[in-house]
Amino acid sequence: FRIHEDLKRTVDLCQKAEATGVSWITVHGRSVEERHQPVHYDAIKIIKQSMSIPIVANGDIKTLKDAEDVHHLTGADGVMVARGLLANPAMFAGYEETPLKCIQDWVDIALEHGTPFTCFHHHLMYMMERITSKQEKKVFNVLSSTSAVLDYLNDHYGV
Repeated sequence: FRIHEDLKRTVDLCQKAEATGVSWITVHGRSVEERHQPVHYDAIKIIKQSMSIPIVANGDIKTLKDAEDVHHLTGADGVMVARGLLANPAMFAGYEETPLKCIQDWVDIALEHGTPFTCFHHHLMYMMERITSKQEKKVFNVLSSTSAVLDYLNDHYGV
């Protein structure tokens, strides 16, 4: 769930969901209108305190430290990460940036399963965000074929 402007409505909705027998609920700490505003971790904490089932916190978790901080701030039973894992699929293994082995694994998986180029390339752009210079990004981000991406990765990273 996303939080409602009136937090009581969100708590009520979560309690109703709990009464139907759901096992757990993920709460994103922003309303639908709040796309880039700060996450209301205090609201997630209130929801967690109002429930007896596990609550998973979501919103702006980009690093392992963020995940730990959100867990501590909210008391949530877990965290859900989206963009942070796109940028670093090895985050929960303790890596600060995507290791080359992870990039190689993605290439192997994507090729084995016939992943469409746009998805293949898009995930690599996220994964390489922290390990490429601005100039490298300009070159990599405009590559338009799988073979061009594979050549680039081989030439620049040995992947």
